[in-house]
Amino acid sequence: MRLDSRKTIHMGVSFISSVPPVIDQRRSIRFQTHLLDSGIEIKNAQILENEIRIINPAPVPLQVTAKALSPQPLGQLTVTAPHPARRLIDFIEECEAVSEAYEHTWPAPQRQVVACDAILRDLYETDSEHAFKELWETWLQQASGALAPLGRPVLGGGLRFVMPAILPDHPTNTEVKIESYLRNTSQFFVETRFAWLEQVRGTKVFDPRARLTEVYEYVRDHVEALVKERMR
Repeated sequence: MRLDSRKTIHMGVSFISSVPPVIDQRRSIRFQTHLLDSGIEIKNAQILENEIRIINPAPVPLQVTAKALSPQPLGQLTVTAPHPARRLIDFIEECEAVSEAYEHTWPAPQRQVVACDAILRDLYETDSEHAFKELWETWLQQASGALAPLGRPVLGGGLRFVMPAILPDHPTNTEVKIESYLRNTSQFFVETRFAWLEQVRGTKVFDPRARLTEVYEYVRDHVEALVKERMR
């Protein structure tokens, strides 16, 4: 795996908090106005029951969802960039603008974040003829014909690591997938997801910069360290 070839193809962050948003025409317009004032372009806005969706298509796709999670008195704010044509720092700034627009539209001095998760999906090139071949034969030291009992050609596969939170120092569940990328088998697909367990209270409880930066640094400092270890 060529670590210098890292390319992020999906970024996302989601917050579940107390005080659900009231979804109606007036607040939808207010939310969109705050987004536009923050520099967030709006191509397609949908108002559904208890939910607002902002969907901006290619070439720089961005999706924003604000919804009430009835019957629980909770709200959810989700921002994703599928196949992003942007840098992580640009997405972080967009997330900050979206969260500020949310807080301006639905202010709540005692808002509490009860759950948060963030995800990064990256592609890496391989010098092997097939990424799964590198995983199977180089990483796992398995013979090329060891999967013959399956009775069919193996198009791809990979590894999945699920790690629990270590309280109180690291109250974060972590999941990492390292697989061959089925759309292009000369590439590795690496997905890293953090789910935070701690609760945050206050007037400014959304912190996409800290969340996404923590995931990015984990990939750089730990996932890639695992790759280097296996490549020795």
